[in-house]
Amino acid sequence: MNSCKQQLTLVILAAGLGSRFGGDKQLAELGPNGETMLELSLKSAYKAGFTKAVLVIRPELAPLLDKALQDKFDDDFKIEYCLQSIDDLPEAARAHADLTQRQKPWGTAHALWSARHHVNEPMAVINADDFYGDSAFSLLVQGLSVANDDWMMVGYPIGLTLSENGGVNRGVCQVVDGKLVDVAEWLEIRQDASGLTGVLNEERSTIDDNAVVSMTCWGFKADIFTVIEQEFCEFIKLNGKQAKTECYLPSVVQARIDKSLQSKSSWGVNVSVAQESWYGVTYPEDVQWVKLKLQQAVNAR
Repeated sequence: MNSCKQQLTLVILAAGLGSRFGGDKQLAELGPNGETMLELSLKSAYKAGFTKAVLVIRPELAPLLDKALQDKFDDDFKIEYCLQSIDDLPEAARAHADLTQRQKPWGTAHALWSARHHVNEPMAVINADDFYGDSAFSLLVQGLSVANDDWMMVGYPIGLTLSENGGVNRGVCQVVDGKLVDVAEWLEIRQDASGLTGVLNEERSTIDDNAVVSMTCWGFKADIFTVIEQEFCEFIKLNGKQAKTECYLPSVVQARIDKSLQSKSSWGVNVSVAQESWYGVTYPEDVQWVKLKLQQAVNAR
């Protein structure tokens, strides 16, 4: 039974296609007992005190997830599905969106927007195909239980999030006095003879070895949906005719931070740094290494 009486929801973004991986990473059985990353995260969340999970999915994943999660959780932990659909847009954005040209949903901000009818309480948001460790969920519960309007992020040292099999995309963070000031989406980050580098604004540049990165491990209050609606409408006005351009959740967070700094508000995004390693699979070649690390992590619990 959960000891935490506060209602806390875990939103899991599970609609991704896993194009570089070559399949549905959220269904890959990578745990020591054949668990998916999603199942391991749900177990960590339940242990930490979350009372509900909302899985944002594509329609075809529902029966597969039903089978994978059947009889895995007690009745006091509720699991719901919601669908990420291309045509699920704010009313003000519809006139600017050409859905006939759209080939995929609109990104991680849109994925969280899809869950708005399922969540009215403080929430954590993670990816379905990442392993965050038990401590990340404990940090989320601690941060979300504070009675203020602040959001939060659990970040990871960048060196613990790289792949030996190719470049990765990461939200590189600037943190001042425990608050997130800036998060920028760097692409194709890799470690080579010249050091740690990545692509920002179409230029390859050096990244600090001690940088903290966002791995989509956020803590939000319910006002996140209002902010997404505002920023997503602006995004659609500029990009609604594009077939693949996406609205990223870190961009929405950054917009909220910028407005807070301009108004000199006391609101902010509190940053905690994870006490355990993050594991994820970007490429098929990552699978065996991740399986080994997950075996070690689960055995250490």
